[in-house]
Amino acid sequence: MSKAAYVDPIKCDRSPLCPSKRSCPEKAITQEKLGFLSRGPAYVNPDLCVACGVCIKSCPHGAVSFKGSEPGQKKKKKKTK
Repeated sequence: MSKAAYVDPIKCDRSPLCPSKRSCPEKAITQEKLGFLSRGPAYVNPDLCVACGVCIKSCPHGAVSFKGSEPGQKKKKKKTK
C-alpha cells in the first residue's frame, strides 16, 4: 500500500468551499453534492493522491492525515527485555 491522504469524516465539516479540495494539485479530493450548499464529507482518491501534503496543511479542522506507508518503509520493531 502506498502512502495517501485520508479524510476523517467525523472531523470534516463538509464545507462546499473545502480548502483541502481546492488546494489539491492533483484534484484527488472530491465531495458528494447533496444539495445547493450541502456536501458530503471530502474523500481522497488514493489512485490520484501523490502524498504531497498540501491538503493536510490546508484543512482548518485537522480532518486530513496520511494513511498507509510508503513502499520499502520498515516498521519499527518492539524491543523485548
